[in-house]
Amino acid sequence: MRYAILLFTLFLGASFAQEALSPAQSKALYEKADRALNDAWTAAKQALSESEFNALKESQRAWVEHRDYLARSPQYTGAATQGELSLNAPEYFEAAAGLAEMRTAWLQGLIRSAADDSLTGVWTDSYGGRIDVVEREGHLHFIMECVRGPTSHIGGLAGIAVWNETIGWFTDKGRDKDKTAETNLSFALRGRKLEVIGANTGYYHGARAYFDGAYVKVQVLNAKAQAKVGNAAKTGELPEQ
Repeated sequence: MRYAILLFTLFLGASFAQEALSPAQSKALYEKADRALNDAWTAAKQALSESEFNALKESQRAWVEHRDYLARSPQYTGAATQGELSLNAPEYFEAAAGLAEMRTAWLQGLIRSAADDSLTGVWTDSYGGRIDVVEREGHLHFIMECVRGPTSHIGGLAGIAVWNETIGWFTDKGRDKDKTAETNLSFALRGRKLEVIGANTGYYHGARAYFDGAYVKVQVLNAKAQAKVGNAAKTGELPEQ
């Protein structure tokens, strides 16, 4: 199973097997995903103000570089080759398609309906980070997970953040008596983005698996999923996948 599929599973909770595709099928998969991404881009251009869209263009350029960095990596794609993959390699097309699907969901979340203002849901940053959030009585119950880079540095943290209107704060102080450095996460809601900044988070992730990012809501959480988040947040223990 490709890393792109693993990431998509992490983000949206999908569970399926990836059959080997022919070169033509891989290219067709990429072209379909690219069309959907372009449609989401056009919708964003129509929905956002000029200044917002100009900022998004800078973000999109950075994401395209990130996509090609990962999708051309033999470590990320599992390709049996040395050096960067060509932009016509089937493995590149498959990986790039999976990454494009995640970015499409992010763009769609960025311009989602104003009627959907609850923070409860699945949030992603389109760079390998996901947060499942349940907003309840002045608190954010959350499960945060990430897979970063071609070598799949992973991380995970569950907890409860104090939430006040647009700002939240999490601390793990007192959770583990043997842990000396306090870990903090700040949450700031800016428009449709939930911006996360962490301090001393290395205890919960690999060397490069940072939690920081600009997340947008891409999916609702049903009652069962909300209960799962609530239980994990209270205990601090990540649920099994």
